[in-house]
Amino acid sequence: MERSNNIPSAVKDFAEVARRYCAWAEDALTGSDEEMRQARSLLAELHLAAVRLPDLGIGKDLDASQISQDEWSRVFERFNKLPVTTYTDVFNPLKETEPVTSSLSDDLADIYRDVKGGLDLFDSKHPIDAAWEWRFNFQIHWGQHLVGAQRAIHEYLADEGL
Repeated sequence: MERSNNIPSAVKDFAEVARRYCAWAEDALTGSDEEMRQARSLLAELHLAAVRLPDLGIGKDLDASQISQDEWSRVFERFNKLPVTTYTDVFNPLKETEPVTSSLSDDLADIYRDVKGGLDLFDSKHPIDAAWEWRFNFQIHWGQHLVGAQRAIHEYLADEGL
């Protein structure tokens, strides 16, 4: 267990944003346009906090807890009620030229799953392992979902004049 005063502020900052994102994902839907504005804000904060996470190594090499399929499905269904369900994207613009259809609810639910697992490690007093989980999964998985979702949400809000 690491002492809280030894935890870099960037890790604490990420945990705070992750906590707000997870609470939002678990909360009841309030209204589609407000939800889209909230998503835009939280994703921007997560993105910035993720790129600021320091490389602290692996820590104790603990595995993050996995949320259940039922929990993921509840979050997915919540996000599936947003005004954007699918959008066209190029997953890797450096390698692919053909667009694919992406799902905003899948993006947001996958971000939730990866961020929540690290948050559980952080709350269990393993901030180095949490930071490693967040950084690693940002690189290989949820970062792609985040930037795709940001683009789709931006376009929706711009088209709606919001």
